[in-house]
Amino acid sequence: MNEAAPERRPALDRLLGAYPLLVAYLFLLILYAWQTTKHTTPWLFTDELQWANLSRGVAHHGVPEIRLQHQGFSSLYEYLIAPAWWARTTADGYAWAKYIGTAVMTASLFPAYALARLFVPRWPAIACGVATAAVPALYFGALLIPEPLAYFWSTLALWLIARALLRQTWRAAAAAAVVTVLAPAVRSELTVLILAGALAAVIVYATGPRGRALIAGWSPGERLGAAVLIAGLLIAAGAFLNHHSYSWQVGGHYHHRMFTYGLWAIGAFTIGLGILPVAIALAWLLGNGFRTLEERSLGAVLIGAFVAFALYTAIKASYISTNFAIRVEERNLIYLSPLVFAAVARWLTTGRTKVWAAAVALAAVGYLIDSTPYHNYEHFYSDAPGLSVLQWLNQHDYWTTSDARHLLFGILAGTAVVFALREVLVRGGGARRFAAPAGAILAALVVGWNLWGEIAAANASNSFSHTFVALPQPPSWIDNETGKAPAMFIGQSLGASNQFWSLEFWNQSLQWIWSVDATAPGPGRTITPNYLDTSGAIDPQIPVDWVVAAPGVDPVGRLVETAGGLRLFRVSHPIRLRDAYGQVTTDANWMSTSAWYYHFAPDGPRKGTATVTLSRAAACGDANAKASTITVKLSSLKIAVPRSNGQPIPEKLLAVRHVLVRSTPCDTKTVTFHVSTPFRIDLSANRTFQPSQYDPRQLSAQVGFDFKPD
Repeated sequence: MNEAAPERRPALDRLLGAYPLLVAYLFLLILYAWQTTKHTTPWLFTDELQWANLSRGVAHHGVPEIRLQHQGFSSLYEYLIAPAWWARTTADGYAWAKYIGTAVMTASLFPAYALARLFVPRWPAIACGVATAAVPALYFGALLIPEPLAYFWSTLALWLIARALLRQTWRAAAAAAVVTVLAPAVRSELTVLILAGALAAVIVYATGPRGRALIAGWSPGERLGAAVLIAGLLIAAGAFLNHHSYSWQVGGHYHHRMFTYGLWAIGAFTIGLGILPVAIALAWLLGNGFRTLEERSLGAVLIGAFVAFALYTAIKASYISTNFAIRVEERNLIYLSPLVFAAVARWLTTGRTKVWAAAVALAAVGYLIDSTPYHNYEHFYSDAPGLSVLQWLNQHDYWTTSDARHLLFGILAGTAVVFALREVLVRGGGARRFAAPAGAILAALVVGWNLWGEIAAANASNSFSHTFVALPQPPSWIDNETGKAPAMFIGQSLGASNQFWSLEFWNQSLQWIWSVDATAPGPGRTITPNYLDTSGAIDPQIPVDWVVAAPGVDPVGRLVETAGGLRLFRVSHPIRLRDAYGQVTTDANWMSTSAWYYHFAPDGPRKGTATVTLSRAAACGDANAKASTITVKLSSLKIAVPRSNGQPIPEKLLAVRHVLVRSTPCDTKTVTFHVSTPFRIDLSANRTFQPSQYDPRQLSAQVGFDFKPD
């Protein structure tokens, strides 16, 4: 027994040492997992739909797929959440995918602790780990995007890079190299970790004894030559990226946007972390003498990572401002969090603060929080979760932008007080006695602010998710009817629609997305059918027995279920359409300058009555809605060059009507034709109106089509 005790003690010590970390991880994981249960449906489209489809392809066919089409490798994330889709229902799979992402992102606590433990004692390192897993960006765990895995992987890579710089062994270097090289396979942005690691290695060497001796021995000419060489390498790197990256070419061209929008992102990141950590980390870095190996390594990794991620963020923000929107892209800087917290812990546990460094840091952070847009009047700003506390204060306590600015500068003033108090304690010899309670208070304040931001961001995200409650219930109603058998969706005037993407997400049976007017949205392949003949047989024919039809398209088949304006048909083969119309909005059936309707002859030619209804019922009394004259043309129908163009086109003009529709007085008019199938009706308007200053569409009349056989 006496011999066995010493063998057990190290393992027991390690277990006890890990106990606080495990408790913190479980506490945060329970909180975040509970938050995901309130996240009822995806809302970040099309990103979440794309990653869900890719991972489902991995789960069911072993390769990433979108709408039955094999896709190239995108990220290890699609393999991470793939097992979730082995669940029996989409709801269960969605829940497990959220749990997996949340568990992995929260696990960044462990490499963040290991990173800080390289430079500070155990308890400050634990605080760093907890803070890293409590930043506002942890709300991403509930979304089906690669950030949860990328955050963990980046933290792991930064720890291994710092460890390799400290240990300087080939084993440590190999581990860091493997994880860093694999990082782009997690998320393409993490390619910058390679740059960060290379810069850190250069800085550590240059500030070491050999590097200092080498540089000290250079003549003025050699130093100038080295500077010119570095400048040349930077120019060459920029030219290379210009030729190989369109984003870099465009984003770099607008260098003023890079500077401004990059600083916005850094400002939001600073606010999200609570201002104090960034100010302290910057002051520590500026005052870092780069003398000991620990100071050199942490400072080098912090500089390398900041340069790499800040440059990427600035380029991306500048680029998307040219083709999407002007955004505060803080989400691309969240990977710096563990390094900032490690620098704060290092500052608390070692050395003194240089007054000039603290002054510069406070001034720089003051500029950031003064120049960054707060977006506090918005309900939720997904790209900058660091601003979520300000939005929460506006929504719950009606804080204005001025109130938010006063709060942030108050925190900055408190940071200055922290600098001063610590310096007084260090000079008075009381630093050791007050280090533990002061550090605990600061850690509690920082973690509390970050956790407040995370909870505010998660609640806002969940609230936005709840705006999708208008989905048919249950949202997987198509899968429930088909048993997840392959189905086709077909409609018109689809466009980019959150409701449509939600339908596709919740119903895995929807594998073919078609539209009769080329408006089917991505991601993935979409089809506009051709037609084999006037029976309405579509081309290509596909191996499905189920068709989901949106308003405006009527397939030939047995109606099985209706929900949310959609209809589910069991169809026979060949799959045929009975009729369809196009260029008509899905809300109130408005047309702009033109619309069309065609009716096939699936059962052979049939005589009957075609009816066209023209109305201004939804714009009655609108004095700004000028009257429109609608020209209605009836034609016989033929198929243009089957298997080539294959579209139903007018053959012979049979009748023409001109109908005036007005809002004042409010008109609803009907035009009828005695026809024989197949036929086509085309509408054109001579004038349109804009519904309001907030609705830029140009509308003319609400239209309806019908055919009743004799």
